Amino acid sequence: MAPVTLAKLGGSVITDKKKPFSFREDVVSALGEEIAASHERVVLVHGGGSFGHPVAKEYGLTSGAYTRVGRGVSRTRDAMYELNQLVCRALIKSGVETYPFAPFDLLASSRKEHARSWLTKLLSSGLCPVTFGDVSSYPRGFRILSGDTIMHELAKILRPLRCVFAIDVDGVYRGREGKREEPFLLRTISISQMSKLKVGLGDDATGGIRLKLEVAARIASLGTRVSFVSGLRRAEFAKALRGLDFYGTVVK
Repeated sequence: MAPVTLAKLGGSVITDKKKPFSFREDVVSALGEEIAASHERVVLVHGGGSFGHPVAKEYGLTSGAYTRVGRGVSRTRDAMYELNQLVCRALIKSGVETYPFAPFDLLASSRKEHARSWLTKLLSSGLCPVTFGDVSSYPRGFRILSGDTIMHELAKILRPLRCVFAIDVDGVYRGREGKREEPFLLRTISISQMSKLKVGLGDDATGGIRLKLEVAARIASLGTRVSFVSGLRRAEFAKALRGLDFYGTVVK
């Protein structure tokens, strides 16, 4: 199989989390232009941002616990599907031929070879598969299937050459021990270092930066180059997408 790049467009990049239902079309269009120009075989995942997270929070839906109450499930999913449509339309206008799909049916299949074959066929046709965080039904109830968890599942299926997390800062930061200075950007970070970083969950229904670091470590352990880069810096995102040197963080 030809090399594949897996990329996550964070919710804080494609929306303004401070304003409910605020879509950053200009940002997604710019990233779409870079994806189209890269000629890479890309599979995209996007977060919920100011669409999915506020609704999920309102109804108490999280990725950490199941609920048997269906209240809020349809509204959260509706918000995510609305955002997915906006993302795909902006990408199409930028020259990316998208193929949106809901994640659960594909990832819940025990036949990983089927999922790999299906995604490979889409990529070979010049399409860019696009999926997103969703609310999924399990025997124990409903739970959010986060975009970061989906990244790990897709990485296990596709074994991508590169995995790029586009976030709203330049990469992974660490405070200076014993000093009151600004945190500094880690240009590289090892799996063991990530486990020692002290981070909070933040106001995020899916686990925030803590889950991203855990997922990044798991993907890196598969032999994939994992990068954290600002999705608000299109030139740096383009470099990370191509595997070039960029301003951000690479997981060793």
